Amino acid sequence: MKSFLTVLKFELFNFLKNKVFKVSTIILCLLVIIGLTIPTIMDAFGKPIFGDKKKEEPSYTESKIRYGILIKEDAIELDDLQSQLPDNELINVKNQDELSNLVISDNITAGFIVNNPTNYEYLVKNTSMDDGNRFTFESALLNLYRSKSLSEKGIDYNEVLEVYNVPMEYETTVLGKDGMKNYLYTYILIFGLYFIVLFYGQLTATSVASEKSNRTMEILVTSTNTKNLIFGKVIAGALAGIIQFGTLILVASITYRLNAQSWNNNLDFIFNIPGNVLATFSIFGILGYLFYLFIYGVIGALVSRTEDVGTSSTPLTIVFIIAFFISMMGLTHPDMFALKVASFIPFTSFMAMFVRVSMGNVSTFQIVLSLLILAVSTIITGIFGAKIYRLGTLMYGNPIKITKAIKMLKDK
Repeated sequence: MKSFLTVLKFELFNFLKNKVFKVSTIILCLLVIIGLTIPTIMDAFGKPIFGDKKKEEPSYTESKIRYGILIKEDAIELDDLQSQLPDNELINVKNQDELSNLVISDNITAGFIVNNPTNYEYLVKNTSMDDGNRFTFESALLNLYRSKSLSEKGIDYNEVLEVYNVPMEYETTVLGKDGMKNYLYTYILIFGLYFIVLFYGQLTATSVASEKSNRTMEILVTSTNTKNLIFGKVIAGALAGIIQFGTLILVASITYRLNAQSWNNNLDFIFNIPGNVLATFSIFGILGYLFYLFIYGVIGALVSRTEDVGTSSTPLTIVFIIAFFISMMGLTHPDMFALKVASFIPFTSFMAMFVRVSMGNVSTFQIVLSLLILAVSTIITGIFGAKIYRLGTLMYGNPIKITKAIKMLKDK
């Protein structure tokens, strides 16, 4: 136990003293502080994000959008159309060539040829994803047609609009999970877990490979049990990640509390995560984190150079990314079959089960079963990693495949 604690302390301080760790933590904290302080800064300059307290009337200083209009065979009256588009400037043209020239020369935003009250042509120089000009014009033309048709039948169009536009009043009673509120903090936590696993996984693998390349590993395995080495190194990496992630959450929580009024308390639900959801994330997240770090430690022991870590860890990284994407899809479809299956597979359960608990309804039995599978898998992976770590001291040269390493362990 003493040897394990010595290794743990040594490795943890190495992580905490690492410049990358310090700089990344400081930068992330600054980004969080700046992001959560923006509404307060905007308020100080008299430009609140969540509504103007003075409720000043908006002033329209921008020039109106200009449309070119060609009306064929007196299909409609230009003045009637203008009344439906008060915020636009309509320019009447004589023929299609004139309209096309105006569009091409950018003198107008778009052109419209009205063939009859329900048929038109749209002329535009370049289309774009956010082009709403056609829909604006079509809505105006349709309103004009409806108004005229109803008037001919002796029906007041304004009365019809009043009937159609009656606002509905409703109340929502959530009997299960409020997916809309839970989505954002689940998304943030899953993303945070994704980055710390990848970042500290690579650091762990690189650290082990570095010890092997400079022959430090050979000295270490003769000084203490390999289980102490691998468990100490992995748990130190896990603690460093937890410290960094915890620091970010603490800084975000404090900053938000100081600026909550400027946010109109709109983010309260993110910082008031239900206890059962937070407990699930903590337990499953830590176990899954350790599970992957043990595997990354094994990868580091199977290579002789730090340069080979990236290549050798690619298959594991792909598996992890797949687990991440399944969990992301589960945010909008918490009952999908793939997510349910993934919540019982150690490579994916630490994220998948958290998503299910946060976004849907899961029985206690399923949660306990998934947790047991993940815990046992993590312990087995750690013990197996210790054996590979010791075996790695004798293997140099090209990276060793995991299947070959397992076969070598069986032959012993």
